[in-house]
Amino acid sequence: MFDSLIIGARDWWAIALILSGGVVALAAWSYLARARLTGISLLAMILKIVAIMALALCLLEPMRRTERPRPGANVMAVVVDNSRSMEIRPPGESRSRLQSLRPRLDTRSAWQTRLAQDFDVRRYAFDQRLQAVDDLQQLTFDGQHSSLADALQTLQTRFATRHVAGLLLFSDGLATDDVQRLAREGQFSFPVYPVVATSGQRLRDIRLERPSVRVSAFELAPASIEATLRANGLAGRDIAVRLVDPQGKTLERQTLSCEGDDFEQRVRFQFQPSEPGLQIVQLRAQLTSEEQDGQEELTSRLEATTANNSCLLAVDRGGGPYRILYVAGRPNWEYKFLRRALEQDIELQFHALVRIAKKEPKFSFRDQAVESANPLKAGFSDDEETVEQYDEPVLLRIGEGSAEALKAGFPSGAEDLFAYHAIILDDVEADFFSQQQMLLMRQFVAERGGGLLMLGGQESFLGGEYRQTPLGDILPVYLRGSEGARDKSQPVRYRLTREGGLEPWLRLRPNQTEEAQRFNEMPDFLTWNAVAELKPGASLLAEVQTAQGAEPGLVTQRFGKGRTMALLVGDFWRWSMRRATLETDDLAQSWRQIARWLTSDVPRRVQVDIRPPSESLQPHRIEITLRDPTFKPLDNASVQLMVTEPDGQKVQAEAIADPQRPGVYVSQYWSASDGGYRCQVEATSPDGEPLPAVKTGWTAQPSASEFAHIEPDIGLLEQIAAASQGEVVPLDELDAFVASLPTRRVPVTEARIEPLWHQPWLIGLAIGCLCLEWGLRRWQGMP
Repeated sequence: MFDSLIIGARDWWAIALILSGGVVALAAWSYLARARLTGISLLAMILKIVAIMALALCLLEPMRRTERPRPGANVMAVVVDNSRSMEIRPPGESRSRLQSLRPRLDTRSAWQTRLAQDFDVRRYAFDQRLQAVDDLQQLTFDGQHSSLADALQTLQTRFATRHVAGLLLFSDGLATDDVQRLAREGQFSFPVYPVVATSGQRLRDIRLERPSVRVSAFELAPASIEATLRANGLAGRDIAVRLVDPQGKTLERQTLSCEGDDFEQRVRFQFQPSEPGLQIVQLRAQLTSEEQDGQEELTSRLEATTANNSCLLAVDRGGGPYRILYVAGRPNWEYKFLRRALEQDIELQFHALVRIAKKEPKFSFRDQAVESANPLKAGFSDDEETVEQYDEPVLLRIGEGSAEALKAGFPSGAEDLFAYHAIILDDVEADFFSQQQMLLMRQFVAERGGGLLMLGGQESFLGGEYRQTPLGDILPVYLRGSEGARDKSQPVRYRLTREGGLEPWLRLRPNQTEEAQRFNEMPDFLTWNAVAELKPGASLLAEVQTAQGAEPGLVTQRFGKGRTMALLVGDFWRWSMRRATLETDDLAQSWRQIARWLTSDVPRRVQVDIRPPSESLQPHRIEITLRDPTFKPLDNASVQLMVTEPDGQKVQAEAIADPQRPGVYVSQYWSASDGGYRCQVEATSPDGEPLPAVKTGWTAQPSASEFAHIEPDIGLLEQIAAASQGEVVPLDELDAFVASLPTRRVPVTEARIEPLWHQPWLIGLAIGCLCLEWGLRRWQGMP
């Protein structure tokens, strides 16, 4: 303080000292000469001395040297959050945060006028991005995001070469980007002064968080939708959560009762999608007292906002066709019921290769009257080269396109076999296949990722002599030796194990009671295959009850990238003969669900993986994996995307090859509006071959991220202020704070000399002391 004090009239110090000393001595003598010195007289003497010293100080012309901001040399940024969260109205208050703030944003307001006197004021608004504005009162406050971290980093970059005194931040701290990281790092080049309007009351709110979708391809297993319901300040009230289809129809409804002011509960819905492919559904939460039937818009009189009361979800059951190759050693009842069941599923394409006659022995002698063709095909073919010969089995090809695809019998090349998603072997011996074909089936499961099911016919498992073959290696069970594999003398009962009861594709009833009743109505089976034991890692999903005890009935196992299944019962068709009604065909449904299990996770030539963004301002990442006919990575392909936005507008995009991963192509898409996005992926191989088109999609709700939290994050704003060496400013103290800014440290200042000798307070001090001294003397009757 004394370092900044300057004496202007240094030549007068001796005169001032003599005069003030003489007057002080006379004043002291006049009081001390009295016989009795009281407290009042002592106080009066001190007041006179102070007045004399103040007047003597004026003779020396004292001045004070101060540092003040140079007008217009320092930037002071005023940044306002332009997002929708500013419209939230605290309970019990007539005005929202925006309405309380807007009068302060007037350029003619007192604090802005005072600020412009000393600083170069720059005004900005931010939501998704930062932008300069001339008049803050013209802001619409309709932004879908609060990119606070991005706004602060942009300003630091923009002002890197400027002198910045500070930043006044008008925000509730509800950022949609990673501002926590910025606050932790604390790399600020200027102080930040958050201006907040606090309310003592908590906000009432209902919100849905962390939605998830699990979809099963099986008929009975529905789509499972989960979300976390949070409710604040609504203790004792009931909340209705509804699952709504695209037409606004309520699919399912649950009612929850809030047990406290901070209520949280995970809600789960299950529903059966009405059609395959992509379907957009919505979860809605609302107080039951404010719920209305057929209401499209969510409204509430008690909540601070309803913008976070709903969430959109994409339910994608995928799409076929899934190609299944069925190989049977003879026509049988199992083939009849299996084919009938799978042909009812539009997502499954069924090809069958059924042997109707085994090959005959080939003799080395014949005359001209003996034909080489098999008599079963004699007269039905003009081409003697293609018709089955005596030493070849007679095969029946069934299914659309099977005549061409299975023209040469069971496929012998990877391109032909890998076009299928699953293989079913029924009552066919190992000698039916060549060694190369069995190795190819092993490769089909292990490398291509396909599914293999062996049914328990007469010539399956041990009866088909698979024990020492490549197919025997991939089965989930060890086959027995020559002591036998079947026992037809006693009927057996088929039951699911505890592990099997947990698999949705094995359940055909909605609850355990009805499921138990179903097994009680199931008939006894007479044909089954006994095996030695399960292989390590295999899962026993069903058993058969025999007189000697329980034996494996249905066993599955992962093998390489694919999966294998062994159904050891050989006359499963008896189940359909004992069905209760003609409308209920449990066997058909079971076959379809087993087929879906075999094909559900099988890789496809074109596979699309959509990854949602971790932050609201990031794009969806679409990864497309392409494979050639042998399911090796396909490079140098052309991949095009056609995205249909919620408003129906179509946008074309291109996927770029990932240099780090062969066969993977990546595209990014910014979902700017709320709703469902449908995407069709079309790829072309380097030789011009079009690959199968894939339809998929996703949902986006950028507006919901703004209201993920609605309570002002004062803690975050305090953290930012502390890291930048600023402070949090209450809105009602804004004027006083702005008036104090010139006294704070700023980059560019100028020196000012302020004379103290003609300051009103100094003259007032001298006159005041003299008047008070005179008053005391008059009061005590002193001369």
